[in-house]
Amino acid sequence: MPRPRAAIVYNPTKVDAGRLRAQVERIEAEKSWGPSLWAATTLDDAGEGATLRLLEQQPDVVIAAGGDGTVSAVAQALRHQGVPLGILPTGTTNLFARALGLPLGSRKAALRAAFGDTVRSVDAGRVDATLESGETVQRAFLVMAGMGVDAQMVVNTSDRGKSTLGWTGYIAAIVGSFRNNERFELTYSLDEVAERPEPAHTIVIGNAGVLPAGIRMIPGARIDDGLLDVVVLRPLGALEWARAVGWFVRTNTPYLPRRADARAAATGTAPVSTTSVVHGRARAVTLAAGEAQDFEIDGEYLGRVTAASAWIEPAALRVRGSVGPDAVAVGAVAARAVAAGAPRAVRTAAVNEPQVSELHPN
Repeated sequence: MPRPRAAIVYNPTKVDAGRLRAQVERIEAEKSWGPSLWAATTLDDAGEGATLRLLEQQPDVVIAAGGDGTVSAVAQALRHQGVPLGILPTGTTNLFARALGLPLGSRKAALRAAFGDTVRSVDAGRVDATLESGETVQRAFLVMAGMGVDAQMVVNTSDRGKSTLGWTGYIAAIVGSFRNNERFELTYSLDEVAERPEPAHTIVIGNAGVLPAGIRMIPGARIDDGLLDVVVLRPLGALEWARAVGWFVRTNTPYLPRRADARAAATGTAPVSTTSVVHGRARAVTLAAGEAQDFEIDGEYLGRVTAASAWIEPAALRVRGSVGPDAVAVGAVAARAVAAGAPRAVRTAAVNEPQVSELHPN
């Protein structure tokens, strides 16, 4: 029987290739895998083309070694291919790896997961965006895409800030984006049900909703539920901004509200529609802006966009090594609630959040 083998697509600006090869060779020997196939990303190919070429040699896993851009490019090529994605996260935010519950602090642990036997099927999002120039761009996304404040955060974050401060380098950019952002005329629909056009500060379309430090941008977003989560921020004035911030804080605290409707809004188990925040779910989303707005996909700046369509591709991607982020998140929420001495009803609500999807061996 031929031995299984991996294909490694690595970003040479993020990875020491010699060191990585030595680490991979040790795991190959330990697990009795054959020699891996290798390809580096380039300025002209973020990883999609390299992955498609490597797939011709029928690897058993394709491991993306790099930041979110490399992972997204490799995943785009692996959609509907059946070959699992492995991830060695070496970027600043590593959003998709966080959403999957993969190891972040240890390269050895991440590689063991990528070469492991556990395979999980997850969703992928797709976006068709119309740029200000009239050009249409088609992209897959794994975590989220957005127009407005979140895209301006990407624009305002310097490479130096990210490299020297890590994910905290985004903080100044977030503050600046909220301070400088102006509302724009937004028209959107969820599953062809049109919402009333009105000014908004941002619209975020999420397949997952976890940011660095475990912060939940979109409560209750699951990467395997066959749905997109859509959050629209549209506060006007200090009072409504306070309400929007209050909603965000409630989604990131162990002290869940006692009222059933407020608790459902905080955990993302029910739709939210207020004067400041809208949170809904759909299989497809369309949006248009009165004027072109900054747009980002998985933390990468796409450009200024006038309109976009997004939809979900259920179970489009197989991933090696995921421990099930929902179980991790639920356990963490419950543990914090217990440690804080929260009432029994709050602790019960925490552990009754949506559970992890089934894992299965390859």
